[in-house]
Amino acid sequence: MEKSPHKRLGAMFLLQNAVWGAQVVLLSGHLAELGFSGLQISYVLATASLAALCSPLLAGWLADRFWPAQIFAGWSYLACAPLLWLAWLQTEFAPLWGIFLAFSLLHAPMMGLTNAIAFRHIGDMRRYGRIRVWGSIGWVGISWLLSGYLRLWERAAPGQSHLGDGLLIAGGLAVLMGLYCFSLPHTPPEREKGKALAFVEAFGLLRQRDFAVLMGVAFAVSAMSPFSYNFSFIFFVDPVHGPGFAASSASWILSLGQLAELPLIPALGWLIAKMGLRWTVCSGIVAAAVRSLVLAWGEPVWLLVASQALNGYYIACFLVAGTMVVERLSPADLRASAQGLLVLCIRGLGPLLGHGLAGWVYDGNALAGGGRDWQTIFLVPGCVLLAGALCFWALFRGPPADGGAGRR
Repeated sequence: MEKSPHKRLGAMFLLQNAVWGAQVVLLSGHLAELGFSGLQISYVLATASLAALCSPLLAGWLADRFWPAQIFAGWSYLACAPLLWLAWLQTEFAPLWGIFLAFSLLHAPMMGLTNAIAFRHIGDMRRYGRIRVWGSIGWVGISWLLSGYLRLWERAAPGQSHLGDGLLIAGGLAVLMGLYCFSLPHTPPEREKGKALAFVEAFGLLRQRDFAVLMGVAFAVSAMSPFSYNFSFIFFVDPVHGPGFAASSASWILSLGQLAELPLIPALGWLIAKMGLRWTVCSGIVAAAVRSLVLAWGEPVWLLVASQALNGYYIACFLVAGTMVVERLSPADLRASAQGLLVLCIRGLGPLLGHGLAGWVYDGNALAGGGRDWQTIFLVPGCVLLAGALCFWALFRGPPADGGAGRR
């Protein structure tokens, strides 16, 4: 292990989230401008969930047993770049969907793999938050760059749309990320040779009560995420039934969640020490519920904007803290596969259901005079998320070493 790989791991998370943000932040708006329906928008975005059903577990197995994780990640990102550039050229649903499915099969395992690389080399897991925060910086940075890019076009050519250009930018960043991965600390397989497949054994962790509760609640909570990720941008640029912001402003507003992550993720170890894993994770779900309910309320505009910061609390205290729960509940030689199982729930099974549901609710709430009934659209996830928070609070106890995670 290197003496101090923390800066390099931080740069890894920065580039990874820049690639992810560049291709996804403007995507729903781009698809809406192409004339796609709510279900078609959801189906394109659901390719990531379809891929997450299998590719993270396979990638985790390869990293646990056969192939150094940083090499696998490097080649995967290099293969992603031409697919993103090809997607930029498409205007029809079927070819765009197929290209995004191919891209997602390569991209979906990367969240679990980079977490596994980081956990292998940081030594003290309490340092993870201070390293992972660079991912938030990468997302905020690319969101603001995209916002500035759109603002330039809005002034230079007001009638032209450049929402799809995020795909071009993401492709260039994917090349940079792929090359950088080859320079990361060597992360060879830890899996003992001669034993059963690691990803099969990872399912055995579901016999643990806390692990099963986390996965079950993560499934339900992540099923609500497409309501926000697919349609928040469209809501904020809706001139009749929404706030009616310019596309450049909407991109900046949606980055406020990641901006809120910047102080939260480095403080995550302190929050867990004070609140325990149980309360930390539960509060993250509550934050997501409140954000959806504010959007359902629909006013005032300042509150709609400010509520986006709650997404940062959700990411830090549910998504990131959830990876830490998995790390504590899993044996060392199954951790990459266990992280892949978490990705299966929060990027695969849950959102796959949610994309179909969100698209159906979106299309079903079209108004006769144009626009959408946003109150109903966002009320659905708000209520489900509150129920998920209650279930987690009632059923999760916390690992014995959590130092208070099991406090009631």
